[in-house]
Amino acid sequence: MTKVSGKMKFWTKGFVISFLFLILNAMLIVLLIVSHIFLSIPWIDLLYSYLRPWLLLIFYDYNLFIYGGIFISYTVLLVLYVLGYNLAKVRRMVGSIIYVFSLLGFVLVTFVAVHYSYASILFNQDLTLNVRLMFLLLLLPMIFALSLFLVLVNTDFLIFFKDLVKARKIWRHKRPEFEIEVKGKITYINIKTEEFVFTPVPMLIIAQYLQTKGYSVSWFVRGAFNHLISLIITYLIGWPRAKNALFRFTGMKVGENCSISQKASPDPLLPELIEFEEGSGCGIGVKLLTHNAMNIKHGSFSFGPIKVCRNARIGAYSVVLPGVTIGEGSIIGANSLVSDDIPPFSIAFGSPAKVVRELTEAEKAEVDINYRVKS
Repeated sequence: MTKVSGKMKFWTKGFVISFLFLILNAMLIVLLIVSHIFLSIPWIDLLYSYLRPWLLLIFYDYNLFIYGGIFISYTVLLVLYVLGYNLAKVRRMVGSIIYVFSLLGFVLVTFVAVHYSYASILFNQDLTLNVRLMFLLLLLPMIFALSLFLVLVNTDFLIFFKDLVKARKIWRHKRPEFEIEVKGKITYINIKTEEFVFTPVPMLIIAQYLQTKGYSVSWFVRGAFNHLISLIITYLIGWPRAKNALFRFTGMKVGENCSISQKASPDPLLPELIEFEEGSGCGIGVKLLTHNAMNIKHGSFSFGPIKVCRNARIGAYSVVLPGVTIGEGSIIGANSLVSDDIPPFSIAFGSPAKVVRELTEAEKAEVDINYRVKS
């Protein structure tokens, strides 16, 4: 517990330092703008006049060489990513370290490129000083938000990379055994380990098995990307067809005329296991979980598909667990926990969800609709 606490304190300090660095940059730019446009600040003017020749050299005279270096860095990192991704298919640990390192490099180089480009505006001699300062002022909120995002992503990849490096000896000499158990539609990967499932060695064992089933080599890293896409869909996308297209991009199977409402959360780790057939949908805040690491057996990771059949609908803030099929035309009440299959043309709700009645013939006719094909 002491070690974990120490690591958490270390990374918390790192994040605070990074955040303060961003705040300091923003304050200096604001002070510079104020000093040159509104009210003269002597020490700012003095600092600017002293540093200006050196900064002109870096941000204006040699900017072509620096941008060339950034481009070369991106090229090398792309080669490393492709190499690591393909190497991970046969050398799981080494390949994972290489492609995670490349992702970490992408974030760091992007952080440098963003700040260098932003600072270069100030020293662009082809623009008047007032125009340069106004550009800096207009772009400041965007740069600040992007920088903070990159700091967070960098922390994620850096910790993941360090954990992978530390786990090399265990992977090479003390790799735990595992067994596959299939119960119905649920597959269990039972790892004989004292480590938590979401640590490098168990994660790589899970990835190794999932690869044999056709899933991405870097499924866990891809899950972080899917989560980001899901947040964008949740808070920025409103039109149903646009949402469906983005969900398909993450790997979900979404049929025509489906309505997946705001704040719906598909499982980011295995979205490929989620299927919405034509005319189906879910309400606000529905969670669709295709994996589970909180099984009774320690070191067990399970996963299974979720299928929402034609014209079935799930009420707001419900949770659907792995391996569940919701039958054609069925309706799930709000705030339900769906842990078992629901037969077609039924109404179910509760925690766990139970069928309270079947639809009448008249209701079946209302639910069983053939939507008009889009022209």
